[in-house]
Amino acid sequence: MANNEQLDEEELAQQAEILARLKAKRKAKRAAARGIEGSTSLNLNSMMDMMTIILCFLLKNYGQEPIKVLPGLDLAYSTAEIIPKDMTTISITDTAIVVSDKEVVALTDRRVDKHEKVGGDQGLIIRKLETALRDEVEKHRQMARQTKSEFEGELTVVVDAETPYRLVAEVLQTSIAAEFKNFRFAVVKNSLSASGTPH
Repeated sequence: MANNEQLDEEELAQQAEILARLKAKRKAKRAAARGIEGSTSLNLNSMMDMMTIILCFLLKNYGQEPIKVLPGLDLAYSTAEIIPKDMTTISITDTAIVVSDKEVVALTDRRVDKHEKVGGDQGLIIRKLETALRDEVEKHRQMARQTKSEFEGELTVVVDAETPYRLVAEVLQTSIAAEFKNFRFAVVKNSLSASGTPH
């Protein structure tokens, strides 16, 4: 009898040990499935966010030249000392309105066709330009969110010296409608002679 009781106790101890091992294995599997095997595991989402922020910073600060002047544009002269910043650029040539190197609206005799504007010939909002600028705003807002900065709504306007004032006004009014609020005009830096003429 004593031997049988001793065997029963040993069997119970072995079964308890086996159950403990099985529970430990199940617990380890569940922890691995949740991705928390230990305090040294890497959180890939956080690393991806960090790399995205660094990439945005590098692209914004070490990208191409802040302002690209298209061929054929004859800019006005200025003695301004302000250094250009990297921001959305609208170029008005004699044949087109270009947003960030992409032609958006064709011009005829330096005018936008009345069918391209809200309100016809007297309208100030250019439809295709507004759409392109809203895309730029969204792109800059996303970048601002990722870099935890603010969207400032800054826009550089590169205008040919022969561009009529009416066209410039239409471009600016459309930009305001697309939520841009700070404008800079690109000019050629030049010194003036005593007579006031550029040299």
